[in-house]
Amino acid sequence: MNLYEENLHKTMKYGGIAILAHIPIFFAMAKFFSTEMSIAILGPVLLFLGQFIISKIIKNIRLTSILMGFSTIALSGIMIHLGKGMIEWHFHIFVTIGILCLMANPLVIVAAALTAAVHHVGFYFFLPESLFNYKAGLEIVAIHATFVVVEAIACTYLAYKFKKVLDLQGQINDEISPLVLSVDVASRESRQSCSGLLSLSNQNASAVTEISSTSEEISQMVRTTKDQLNKALVSMKETSDSVAKSSEAILKGETFLASLNKIKKNMEELQVSSSQQLQSVVESVNFISEKTSIITDIVFQTKLLSFNASVEAARAGEHGKGFAVVAEEIGNLASNSGVASEGINEIVDKSKGQLTSSVGSITENLESFQSQLDEAFNSWAEISNTLKSSFDIVEKSSKNQESFLSEISTAANEQSAGVNELTASLNNIQSSSNDALLKIKELEEVVTNLESYSNRLTGISEKIAA
Repeated sequence: MNLYEENLHKTMKYGGIAILAHIPIFFAMAKFFSTEMSIAILGPVLLFLGQFIISKIIKNIRLTSILMGFSTIALSGIMIHLGKGMIEWHFHIFVTIGILCLMANPLVIVAAALTAAVHHVGFYFFLPESLFNYKAGLEIVAIHATFVVVEAIACTYLAYKFKKVLDLQGQINDEISPLVLSVDVASRESRQSCSGLLSLSNQNASAVTEISSTSEEISQMVRTTKDQLNKALVSMKETSDSVAKSSEAILKGETFLASLNKIKKNMEELQVSSSQQLQSVVESVNFISEKTSIITDIVFQTKLLSFNASVEAARAGEHGKGFAVVAEEIGNLASNSGVASEGINEIVDKSKGQLTSSVGSITENLESFQSQLDEAFNSWAEISNTLKSSFDIVEKSSKNQESFLSEISTAANEQSAGVNELTASLNNIQSSSNDALLKIKELEEVVTNLESYSNRLTGISEKIAA
């Protein structure tokens, strides 16, 4: 049901009430003017019931509203009749036609005007005393008709315009009310969204500030790490140089080890040569000892010969004295030779013992020295191999670490550049966030104004609907 039909229903309802409200008025008029009491009571009741029954049968508010034009003018005719045609009661027709404009149906005005015309013409010819309380000519009827026609034309135009207004009002109510409601809802949601965006923008601004601060700290940490890496690279370079020098020292140690090996070989040759020479000396001493034994045998034979010569000289007597002297001298020589031979034997035996002891001691010392030299050589060789292997590993690890540190330093440089770019981006974001915050505040003001306008439109829409 549109606004126009709602208006018809409302005016029809009030019109029915107005018809029934005339009963006490008509009762008073019938009693005052001594006219028909039955008409005063049954007239409005029949008109109301007729209007009610026909509206239920037809169920078309536009058609039943036309009937209301007839019923109200008929009610005016009853009033004029009960008032015995006094001219003052004719004003009821003009007032009724004016009020019927509220129905905004031009056909209602036309029906009312035709009813008034039929009433005046019919009553003028068939019941003139019920129409005028004085003798009136046809020209009076024509004057009344002229006023009714003029009023009917004006009221028809007003009803038509009022219908247009109601249609427009209905259209406004149908189209603008939802729009106003949508604007109101949109303004509220926009305001909530603006508040949320404002809050989020504040949070984002705070977050960007914190991130910017954290980025600066990270940048400082990256710079510190970069400095530490540079120091580590310098230290690693020094370590690499030290490893290189240590490698050179190991090479020198290997040269020294080769020299020791050469000394070892010379010692072995010296040991062999010394052993051979000492063995030759031992053989010579043994040879002397053998020759000394021969001398001892000669001394023994000489003594034996001297003893025999003495015995033979004693037997020869006087003739053997010279031979006895020779024998005695030979004996003395043999004794001296024996003594010398015994001294030589003692010296040879003593020298032989000392030589044997010296040879054993020298051999033992040479063997001990050679054993110690071999042990030292083996230990140094083992240490040299271990150091060489360790320094090879350290050198390789040092080179790998230097390479890794170089890559880390490069990555740190890239990270530092990235952090600087991030800081610049965050600064741009912060600047954009501040601009967006200002725009959101401006938008919030616009939404607030929009909400105010929406409230005003809602009030206007409610007034239009009323």
